[in-house]
Amino acid sequence: MRIESRNNPTIKNTTALRDKRERDEKGLFYFEGVHLLEEYLRAGNTPKAIFVREDVSVKYSSLTESAGCETYTVTESVYSKLSEEKAPQGIFTVSERLPNIRFAESDITLSDMAAGIKGNSVMLADLRDAGNVGTVIRTAAALDCAVLLCGSCADIYSSKTVRATMGALFTAEIYVCPETNKAVNAMQGCGKRVIASALDSRAEKLGELEIKETDCFAVGNEGQGLDKAVIEQCGKTCFIPMSDKTESLNAAIAASILLWEARRGKAL
Repeated sequence: MRIESRNNPTIKNTTALRDKRERDEKGLFYFEGVHLLEEYLRAGNTPKAIFVREDVSVKYSSLTESAGCETYTVTESVYSKLSEEKAPQGIFTVSERLPNIRFAESDITLSDMAAGIKGNSVMLADLRDAGNVGTVIRTAAALDCAVLLCGSCADIYSSKTVRATMGALFTAEIYVCPETNKAVNAMQGCGKRVIASALDSRAEKLGELEIKETDCFAVGNEGQGLDKAVIEQCGKTCFIPMSDKTESLNAAIAASILLWEARRGKAL
């Protein structure tokens, strides 16, 4: 089907997905680009719809045909209304929610979530930058670790988060938990340690800390770090040794270092 009007109802409904509330109500999200679509299909997913700019429709025909969904060919003007990219490739995908992303208390109970996580994991508490959240997901997928997004983290289905994962979103083990303290309780309730990334008098130096197979690292937000109550709840803390040339690390970098140390020397 070809769409020429920017006021087409399908286009209006699709651009409305920029709003989180609309995404939540419809159970849909979107992403742009060839690489993300290739990774999405490789993970075994089927799109709801694909919009392809008419000047590249032939170029991407084999890709869109393999997707097995409704494909719309749109004019450059229409595509510019859909796109948020500075240099778009001309392919825009709409999808239903992903089966590997589960929402605690709706898709899965907290206790089942905690029991189901078999290896190391990272718990992000109120990490609001979509780029940081996406980066952690990408690292966790590479190291075969689970990710728990707790509190007011960046929306997992925002286009910025999806883009930052570089396709890891489609395969990573991800849980979204409304409250950090409940997630900590659930993990501890099934015998897992949650280690707070925080510098206090009890903190052990990363590299000297003995890390167990099911340990979870908790990382706080970019500005304030972890809430004191969460640190107390965790009981155990660790810190990443650094030179005196800087005060702190980016939250995503810190989480990546913690996960690497947890997985170092272990088969993937």
